[in-house]
Amino acid sequence: MKTIQLFTLALSIFTLSACAQLQQATQGGSATANAIDNSIPLPTGVYFIVNTEGKALTPLNPSIAENVFLRPFTKSGTQKWQVTARKTTKGTTYTISLDGSDNLYLQPYTVKDHTPVIGGRSNAGISYKIIAAQRPKCWYIKSNFYNGDALRSFVFSPNTPTEIRFEAAENTDKFLWKFIRADN
Repeated sequence: MKTIQLFTLALSIFTLSACAQLQQATQGGSATANAIDNSIPLPTGVYFIVNTEGKALTPLNPSIAENVFLRPFTKSGTQKWQVTARKTTKGTTYTISLDGSDNLYLQPYTVKDHTPVIGGRSNAGISYKIIAAQRPKCWYIKSNFYNGDALRSFVFSPNTPTEIRFEAAENTDKFLWKFIRADN
């Protein structure tokens, strides 16, 4: 009898866990359904930058030297990023700054195996190429500071916030980003 009860309990826990994961996955998908199409270059604008799992770039705090992690996409003010295109002799480059600030930019950490930080305008590494991926509405964010390495989701530990890193781009979802207009 106890074996049947334990089996029933384990099955119930598994079912609840699967339902919760399915609900989270469908919410992330519906929230990113209106992502910007990648058939033309990304225009300057205010965006939420969300990975394929529905987590958004979010600084720990909106100030210099704070780490940037991936958090559940909630459309929070600290998840809004001003993406600015600039034409150069080498093509279009972008800066990514926290919306509403005049000096808080997404910047790769100087040690490559760490999550990016918020840096100032005069700091190195605030220039990016944002390139269309083969999947619709998905983009690669490539660091000029790291010679084209791409931003990716990085799970360091299941008990900590999801980090982001710059690495050589691979054909996996970890490197794909969606830009969702935040100024509508």
